[in-house]
Amino acid sequence: MICEFALEPKLVATWHDRKKYLFFEEKFGLNTRRIVSAYPKKWVSKVWQAFRASPYGHDQNAEKKLDALLRDLTQNMVKRRSTFTEITTWLERAEAEHAKRPFHAILASENPSGNDHVISVNKLIEEGHACWVVPDNPPVPRDAREFVAAVAPILRLYRHIVFIDPYFDPTKQRFMKPMGAFLYEIWTNRYGYEDPLVELHTSIDRLFYNYECGQSRDPSLEKRACSNLLRNMQNQLPEIIPVGKILRVTIWKKRDHGKKLHNRYIISESCGVAFGEGLDQTDDHETVETDDLHMMNIATFKARKQEYLGNPGAFDFVIPPFEITGVCK
Repeated sequence: MICEFALEPKLVATWHDRKKYLFFEEKFGLNTRRIVSAYPKKWVSKVWQAFRASPYGHDQNAEKKLDALLRDLTQNMVKRRSTFTEITTWLERAEAEHAKRPFHAILASENPSGNDHVISVNKLIEEGHACWVVPDNPPVPRDAREFVAAVAPILRLYRHIVFIDPYFDPTKQRFMKPMGAFLYEIWTNRYGYEDPLVELHTSIDRLFYNYECGQSRDPSLEKRACSNLLRNMQNQLPEIIPVGKILRVTIWKKRDHGKKLHNRYIISESCGVAFGEGLDQTDDHETVETDDLHMMNIATFKARKQEYLGNPGAFDFVIPPFEITGVCK
């Protein structure tokens, strides 16, 4: 869904020069699915250090141009841990990190070691490079492993991950198996921060068809439905959450004359993926069903993030958000 690129600070420090940056203009961001990786964590500082050490280090005009460029590049940046601190050369350090936790590619001034995943900027401009190409998003089989493979970079890298499925049912394996696979990937194969905030948002509206059509519902029935869902969440979810890890759960309902809860998403602090069918896998193992997963454009992402995470949001709490601690080893 996204392709993470590690950019050599010394290279980026030259991009105040439009001639050197022209090829890369509008090549990074959610619309291109090329996302810049902050590796190591103080990557921006390393860019400025390289700039200050250059012949343009005291050129205020060049400084302003680089500052504007960095604001744009870092808008949807992902942040990795600072590993291999004993290696002092950035490219060698990035290559070591790539061997352990791969980037999509590393963009640098040169490629002295001939690494297939290091893109030499001059060679890229003159000849192109296979790793510069962003793969298409083909239909994804509705299977837990396939879902995880499709969105793995988001699960591994971002530090706030929110699953939104108004129809999530913890008593059914077609929901539980993919969710368990998602959660395992988040905490087991971390590339970014060690302690991400992970949330699951669902709803009880699906249990009241007439309510979805605009009719009122009995408060006692609503309370009973919520109690049943809460009990099922507390009984079932710990078994798919890694031991000691915490999943924050929110149960929503449609606001009077408000928006209907229907679509399914995975969103992070910087980007989101929309699922056409849902986060559940197919029940029919003899039929190959696929789903269309799409990176949300910036406007849609911001709108959905506001609806579910904003203050105020677009829906009403059924009960206050609660936490579930995992026991899965």
